[in-house]
Amino acid sequence: MKDAAKPGGIGWYRAGENICYYQNQMKRKGGGSYYTLSFEVTFKNDEDEVYLAHCYPYTYSDCCELLQRLCTNETKDKIRKTVLCKTLAGNDCEMVIITNFLSRPEEIALRRAVILTSRVHPGESNASYLMHGTLEYLVSDDEGARYLATISFSKCPMLNPDGVIVGNYRTSLSGLDLNRQWQGPSMKQCPENFATKVMMRKT
Repeated sequence: MKDAAKPGGIGWYRAGENICYYQNQMKRKGGGSYYTLSFEVTFKNDEDEVYLAHCYPYTYSDCCELLQRLCTNETKDKIRKTVLCKTLAGNDCEMVIITNFLSRPEEIALRRAVILTSRVHPGESNASYLMHGTLEYLVSDDEGARYLATISFSKCPMLNPDGVIVGNYRTSLSGLDLNRQWQGPSMKQCPENFATKVMMRKT
């Protein structure tokens, strides 16, 4: 609600009652059925402006701000940021590498590697919250995080930034579902997939 979105307001929150998801009477032409999602929301104020979202939003700006906060001169021995590629819209598709950079380069090169990506489907913002928490933990001073620094983590926290920015649920700016483009990705149509596969081969 508009008042809740103001600075100092409570922001996004869960709402709705009598939430149901069920098979309805409509049939698909090729076979199968359609389904209905229904719910009730009570609006507290007259002439209010209300936004509904499938999941708590997590924007491209949120991602950039997180990486800017975590990747500083003070943390360069734990985490470093780079641009994996430019998207079709010219946005940075960023990647971070988390490991103990105080080791010798030849030691780092021999470490086991873990590659994590999220937001291939832009609408699945819950994945960004998982990635957010994982990033914060891996650069923390927790004993477990210090142990994991013996592994090299390559993380792409938002693999489809164009889709997130324009508000797509599943596709990129080219209208493609990037999660169906891994077999032979085109550098022109899905540079994010192409660059990720190149990075994986090098890691």
